[in-house]
Amino acid sequence: MHKMLIAVWAVAAAVQCAPAWPADAASAPAGVAPRGCEACPEMVSIPGGEFIMGSAAGERERDDDELPQRQVRIKPFALGRTEVTVAQWRQFVLASGYLTEAERNLYEPGCFTWEPQNIEWAWRAGRSWRDPGWSQKDDEPVVCISWTDAQVYVRWLDQHSGVKGWRLPSEAEWEYAARAGSTTRWPWGDDFDFACEHSNGTDRTKGPQGRAWTEARACRDGHWYAAPVGRYRPSAWGLHDMLGNVWEWVQDCYLPYAAAPGDGSAHETAACRGRVVRGGAWDDPPAVLRPAERFWLGAGNRNNNIGLRVARTLPP
Repeated sequence: MHKMLIAVWAVAAAVQCAPAWPADAASAPAGVAPRGCEACPEMVSIPGGEFIMGSAAGERERDDDELPQRQVRIKPFALGRTEVTVAQWRQFVLASGYLTEAERNLYEPGCFTWEPQNIEWAWRAGRSWRDPGWSQKDDEPVVCISWTDAQVYVRWLDQHSGVKGWRLPSEAEWEYAARAGSTTRWPWGDDFDFACEHSNGTDRTKGPQGRAWTEARACRDGHWYAAPVGRYRPSAWGLHDMLGNVWEWVQDCYLPYAAAPGDGSAHETAACRGRVVRGGAWDDPPAVLRPAERFWLGAGNRNNNIGLRVARTLPP
């Protein structure tokens, strides 16, 4: 969602061929990590290493919360190849009987959704992952999921998958994986014209009311809302949709970088203002679809452009 719109909600609720990926990217991951069960997300092994987190002072359209840049060490871990899908979430719900916060109308009724007929974001009773405002397919990313819902899901995976260590990625792990060894504004380079090959954001595809986004890229990918996972080109590390499609919850509280840990672990405090979302979504322009972009929402917030991607701690 656009930063102005997501900020309003947070306060209210508390085409061309793409270039090759950078030649100096770190070595590709070793391969697919064990996932433990057929219904579990497919996982990719992410190599350990060091990187510079945040945006450079001269990076166009950066935000102040992306500073100061800092060097972070990351241990090897596993990350979902894609965002969690509707089918995977449904299997979890059928096995556990879990009702999401949207379905229970906690804090606000339903889910905060884009209403194209009114050209506005609004809370809508009855909206949830089952009906986010458009007809979803099983291979699309699940949405209308709160940070709290995501915690229940990763605990369930830990208990029932046959392998341990399931969790949300830390904010540092997420950015490290999204960059995939690159140091440019986007992982594919500094030219946003190639964003359509790699990410689902605003483009000239017309929506339900026959309108296109005002901040549109010069392409049409046929997806106004979320696209099936894996629809766009993977990163150098074999990850899909790290930028665009849906925002992704991470474990961290929304806190300044100055006091953040340097070992890649999540930055959390007892008095947590809100939880971080990363990656941008289907309604965001390229300026938002940057690895350094960050924003926060309350742990109980849910929106039809917010989903999740899971991580797993690997054994030593």
